Amino acid sequence: MTSTPDNSPAKPVFPAWVLVVDDEEPIRQVMAGFIRETGVEVVEAFDAASALVILGQRPTEPLIVFVDVVMPGMDGLTLARKLRPTLKTARIVLMSGQTSRKSWWPADLLELTFLTKPFRHSEIMELLRVARG
Repeated sequence: MTSTPDNSPAKPVFPAWVLVVDDEEPIRQVMAGFIRETGVEVVEAFDAASALVILGQRPTEPLIVFVDVVMPGMDGLTLARKLRPTLKTARIVLMSGQTSRKSWWPADLLELTFLTKPFRHSEIMELLRVARG
């Protein structure tokens, strides 16, 4: 019996998923590509409103929510404030092109993780590793 190779995309091997919220499609695509390499499902949202819809439709919390700080409509800081009380286990990671958060970072969000754009592959992998426990 001859078997043919399976050329279908790899199915997620980890039961978790990650949400990437960024209005810049190239940023979402790069980050999603890095995460998909690990077998984790990635859901992309182009703004805060679509992220809230996605979160309301999914039966489980994401492992991580990556949120761009500067977006049209609701900004990432406001979205993070809305998500914190409702997400019990998900890690919220705020992303910005600002090189330092000290000058503008709100005191009520100090416990959240900050990722400087452009980010490195290794940074995303480390965040996934830590979030997985």
